[in-house]
Amino acid sequence: MFLTKQEEKILDGELGPIKAKAMRILATLGDIFDADKLIPIDSVQVSGVSYKTIGDAGLSFLEDWSHAKVVVETRMNPAGMDLINWKEMGISEDFANKQLRIIDALTSMGIQKSCTCTPYHAGLIPAKGSHIAWSESSAVVFANSILGAMTNREGGPSALSAALIGKTPNYGMHLERNRVGEILFEVDFDLTDFDFSLLGYYIGKYAQNKIPIISGIKKANQIQLKSLGAGAAASGGIPLFMIKNITPEFRIIEKPERIHVDHEELISIQEDLTNCDRPNIISFGCPHCSLEEIEEIIQKNKTNKEIWICTTKQAKEKIKAVPSNIKIFSDTCMVVAPVEKLGIECLATDSTKSAHYSQTLSQIKTILKPREELLNDIKG
Repeated sequence: MFLTKQEEKILDGELGPIKAKAMRILATLGDIFDADKLIPIDSVQVSGVSYKTIGDAGLSFLEDWSHAKVVVETRMNPAGMDLINWKEMGISEDFANKQLRIIDALTSMGIQKSCTCTPYHAGLIPAKGSHIAWSESSAVVFANSILGAMTNREGGPSALSAALIGKTPNYGMHLERNRVGEILFEVDFDLTDFDFSLLGYYIGKYAQNKIPIISGIKKANQIQLKSLGAGAAASGGIPLFMIKNITPEFRIIEKPERIHVDHEELISIQEDLTNCDRPNIISFGCPHCSLEEIEEIIQKNKTNKEIWICTTKQAKEKIKAVPSNIKIFSDTCMVVAPVEKLGIECLATDSTKSAHYSQTLSQIKTILKPREELLNDIKG
């Protein structure tokens, strides 16, 4: 990969050893993926923020890098706890202390303490066609598919390196020739809000490394598309999907592979991700709930079961009256929080992403149901 003279100087240590390491990571990635050069980026979203997922080794890495400064707007992925109300979650002091050290290391670099998987709900909305370096799977697919920005799914170190240098290798989703649909999913039935999450998970399983096109959807709002993308990213790592007249981009190869979607196959996903029947809590906000979603949950809440809602700090601050059975947490989510150590054995959710990672990452059981069913469960 070609490096400019200034980039070579950074690699040689002109801006210090940490930025030299960051440049080496980017240069190595560029060589692996056959990038021609580094390109400037407008923003970064860094993953690897939760102490649950990175542990002591990750903490040590971030503290070693904490004296370097980012050069573009950079946000954090969710942490392993609400940074203020962590005691209310039942988080241990040892976990909390190490989590706060991670946050301190990141903020020392100039990264904003906005811990969310939906930075677009917290004021960071990249322009169509802009190059960014985001890392959280559902944020990446939302940025590419709904906002029309251009990003690969970065790892924690590569996103942090991009933030410190202000550039990323020019490959993958940064190239328009790679942003073309290769597999067509045909839907011939009306989708409920819950169906969007199931459909995304279905698409992720079958598309794998191909860019999916979806036909048969006449209209969809951003919340529904957020659920679709999150499901597709959870099951298949999908970075981009396209829907004609809905997403800002629509390109398809001449003879794509075609898959007809049967609604019964979506129901089977719900059944596969349900393996318990008495939840300790009901969880919403994977990806983080918008302010409108929270208000709707509060308005329609009829259950007496404990509900946890995960959201951005900005949304949480705007909610005033909350029913006694609802707790609203910011900065975190049920996927990266140590829920398995909080006495939670069965979690009910409306998110395929939450159910998938709760089972695989946290090793707890889940119930997957539509939001309205969870809010109307009054059996106690």
